[in-house]
Amino acid sequence: NRAWSGSRPIPRSMLAVLSATSLAPSRSRSVTVQSSPWPERPGGGRLHSWLAATIDDESAQDVGHCGLEILSCGPDGLLGGGERWPYIRPRAILSGTLTVSPKYRRQGVAQRLLTEAERKARWLGVDEMLLMVNQKNAAALKLYTKLGYAPKPVLAEHGGQVCMSKHLYYPTVHNQRSMLPLRRLEVTAA
Repeated sequence: NRAWSGSRPIPRSMLAVLSATSLAPSRSRSVTVQSSPWPERPGGGRLHSWLAATIDDESAQDVGHCGLEILSCGPDGLLGGGERWPYIRPRAILSGTLTVSPKYRRQGVAQRLLTEAERKARWLGVDEMLLMVNQKNAAALKLYTKLGYAPKPVLAEHGGQVCMSKHLYYPTVHNQRSMLPLRRLEVTAA
């Protein structure tokens, strides 16, 4: 008690510093990814899923989402015949944009959504995931490359998009991690 005798209240300026550091009480909240049928799937695939990341509290705030479809397509992500015909088979397509709310970016939400999409694709019985990303979206290209996706040759049919692919059963570090139980994801609003 002697140490606290004569103590004074903490100045507001110091409280501001403390609230910006890890010494302050945590304001982080848990995120859960839920899967549901996707009513507005763009490719019309028979097997599909809508993945939504939400805050685990009474608000159930949407922090990110993406769609997954299983479509018969070539390794370049294109549908159709011609010289591609022998290579057309069911593949998982990350369809629709993988989106994360700006105040929750760079906290692992996009990685969690993509990992859950890969798990769902494996569960639906496919071994390859394809996605399209804008050539000018450097942040997305960096994320997908970090998670093991490799770019395919750019075709005129892709427009301004890059097709990236990943084999879901190759023994890579990310594939092994994505098959393990997931740890709890904590985020804070920026």
